[in-house]
Amino acid sequence: MARITRALLQKRSEHNENIVRTLREVSLHQQKLESIDACLQRDCRELRILLLHDNQIRKLGECERETFFCGCVCV
Repeated sequence: MARITRALLQKRSEHNENIVRTLREVSLHQQKLESIDACLQRDCRELRILLLHDNQIRKLGECERETFFCGCVCV
C-alpha cells in the first residue's frame, strides 16, 4: 500500500524549493495511493489544492472536515 509521506511530499514540492510546510498545491497523481491520512494536515498546513487522479483511494483517512476538504471521483 502506497502512503503519503513527508518524503513523497518533498519530492513533489520541487516548485516550492522542497518546502512542505508552505505548500499551497501539490499533485500526487499516479502514486498508487490507497488512502489519505493525517500527514497532509500535519505537514501541509497551507494546502489548498490537492490533485489525486489515477490513484486507488477507497476511503478518506482521519481528516478534520473544517481543515481538509477533498472531493474525488473513484473509477
